[in-house]
Amino acid sequence: MNYKSRKYVDLHVIDAVNEEWMKNGASEALMLRFFLRRTSIHIVSHLAWDVNSLQGVIAGVAGYRPQYCDPRKAIPYIHISCYGKKDGLNLGDSALMPWSQLSECLLPLQEKTDYNLPLSLSSCFGYYGAQLAKEISPKYKKRRPYYSLVGANDEIPIGILCDAFGILYYNLLVKFSSLKQSIQAARDKTGVPLGYTYGAVVAG
Repeated sequence: MNYKSRKYVDLHVIDAVNEEWMKNGASEALMLRFFLRRTSIHIVSHLAWDVNSLQGVIAGVAGYRPQYCDPRKAIPYIHISCYGKKDGLNLGDSALMPWSQLSECLLPLQEKTDYNLPLSLSSCFGYYGAQLAKEISPKYKKRRPYYSLVGANDEIPIGILCDAFGILYYNLLVKFSSLKQSIQAARDKTGVPLGYTYGAVVAG
C-alpha cells in the first residue's frame, strides 16, 4: 500500500492493558505520541477493556471519517496494545479473546474499508494473529482478514515493543518506506522479532 498517496492516514491506537498498568500510565498511545512527536502522523487514542468496549471502539473508528469507504483516499491504521498469547489476546483484565472473536470485532471496519485494513498487534505473540487468516468469520465477503498484520514473535516488554512500532511507523508513514523495509529497520534498531503478513499469505 502506498501511504504517501492517501489524503488521510490515521493511526488509531487502542490501549487495552489491564487496570494496574493503566493506573501506572502504561498507555502506548502516549508513548507513541512522544516517540513520533516531531512527525505529522495523526494519532487517535482509544481505550478498550473487554470485547464489548473493543466493538464500540471499532464502530467509532469506522465512523471517524466518511472517506474510509474509499481506501484510495483514506486509511485507518489499527494498533492494539494489550497482553497476548499464541491463541488470542487479553483485553484489560478480561479472559482470553480468541482470534476468531477478534475477526468478528473487526468485521464492520473491514467492510467499511473494503478489506484494506492494516493492523498491528502490540502484544506478546502478536504475530500469531496471523491465525486470523484461518479463523475469519464466514460473514467476511472476501477471504482476507486484514490488508497487513504486524506483531512480535515472542514475549517482549511493552516499552521495547513500543519503540519498535515507533520506528516502524516513522519509516512507513513518514519516510514512506515499504512495509518490509520498515519492519527491518525496527528489527535492526531494537532487536524485536517483528513478523508481518499480507492477507492470508505469511510474508516474513
